[in-house]
Amino acid sequence: MKLLTELMAELQHAPAVLVQVQQAQGSVPRSVGTWMAVFASHQVGTIGGGHLEHQAIAQARAALRD
Repeated sequence: MKLLTELMAELQHAPAVLVQVQQAQGSVPRSVGTWMAVFASHQVGTIGGGHLEHQAIAQARAALRD
């Protein structure tokens, strides 16, 4: 609930892209439904870190720029 409250406060000041795990296969750090909101300079939440999260953040920030 804390993350959702933080997200709602942040959205009053800047747009964000929601990234959510839609499916998982094998051993993964986070389960289906896990989310993070990516803003231009930071994010709220995590989908587990690593290369996948790095790629998701880059794509989300590109979408914010467009």
